[in-house]
Amino acid sequence: MLSRNKYLLFLLVFLVGNFAFSQTKEDLKKQKSALEKEINYTTDLLNKTKSNKTKSLNYLKVLETQIKSKEQLLITLNIEISLLNKQISKTERAILNTEKSILEEEQNLLDLKEEYAKMIYAAYKQKGSRNNLMFIVSSEDFNQAYKRILYLKQYSTFRKNQAQKIIESQEELLQKKERLAQQKDKLIEESATKVYLVSSKKEELQSVNYTKNEKQELVKKLSKSERLFRKQLQDKQKKAKELDDRIRKIIEEEIRKAREKAKKNNKDDSFGLTPEALALSSEFANNKGKLPWPLEKGVIISRYGKQKHAVFAGVETFNNGVDIATDQNSTVRVIFDGTVSRIFFIKGEGKAVLINHGEYFSVYSGLKEVSVKTGDKLLSKEKIGVVVTQEQENKTELHFEIWKGYDKHDPSNWLFKAY
Repeated sequence: MLSRNKYLLFLLVFLVGNFAFSQTKEDLKKQKSALEKEINYTTDLLNKTKSNKTKSLNYLKVLETQIKSKEQLLITLNIEISLLNKQISKTERAILNTEKSILEEEQNLLDLKEEYAKMIYAAYKQKGSRNNLMFIVSSEDFNQAYKRILYLKQYSTFRKNQAQKIIESQEELLQKKERLAQQKDKLIEESATKVYLVSSKKEELQSVNYTKNEKQELVKKLSKSERLFRKQLQDKQKKAKELDDRIRKIIEEEIRKAREKAKKNNKDDSFGLTPEALALSSEFANNKGKLPWPLEKGVIISRYGKQKHAVFAGVETFNNGVDIATDQNSTVRVIFDGTVSRIFFIKGEGKAVLINHGEYFSVYSGLKEVSVKTGDKLLSKEKIGVVVTQEQENKTELHFEIWKGYDKHDPSNWLFKAY
């Protein structure tokens, strides 16, 4: 009996197979490379926190992210194997067609050579009884002599053509044999690639099962500390609300100031945005899905919106942004041109920076160092600080949010290839 997770995985593989052939080899290669890179990075993060994993909820989140990446890699490998199977079948058909064509060409060549041999023999016998000059001179009249001259010319041309056909046929046969050799080499290469992919798939499947077993064991251990984690959850929710309130208050203040400024200048814009700020907002919106990540390296371990607790069933939280696990002392950078609106501190979480992009705001929380100050104008990817490492929870994690006015947005819809 398959477990529910395995059943879902195989069902997903089956569904993906329906559109497998619409993807190119190059697309799959890029997708596989990106997944392998993410798996290697999460493995590196896990190795760095392994000694303390028994009390690390963050370790479990990274582990879950890695499981998803490995399952996606399995799907990609299945698609790649399916495409390769199709290509192998196509190459095998091409080899059969070429071999059949070679046999036909060899028979045609034999026929041409036999025909040419008969012609040469007939010409030799005819030459023994008379030569071409006597054949023309012995004509009864001029008209017959002319016809015999034409006949001899046509016969000579025909012989030349037959010889040329034999040469061309031999060359074509040689080309087909070379093409057959290339097709057979290609088949050997494709078959070797298939063997490698199937082997990789088996290894990856074992790796997924191993990681899932590790997750189950860790959940068992962590579930014994329910009291501790429920307290941590309450603290986290309290800090999240504090961050949310601070952001909302700052945005209200920003909008109020902009409106007052607009009123002085007799403008009716609801947000009081200057033409420059409106242009910046428009540019920001046009870059949806293309914005750079706030970290050079990292993996999203907690998504936007409702989240089920990694250990306790029935417990849900709401994430106003995304949480990105990264290396210690990683540099935080701004995702787009903007102005630093405020820098503030959340107890137990570190410093937070709010940056204005016209109607839009980006929030970077969980910094130990900040290298900018309020009012600074920044360019995209400019450094704003360094991520803090929470030693007690054993995590190095950036909390990142995007707002438009008073509305929160899912950052994964804005960042380049978030998932």
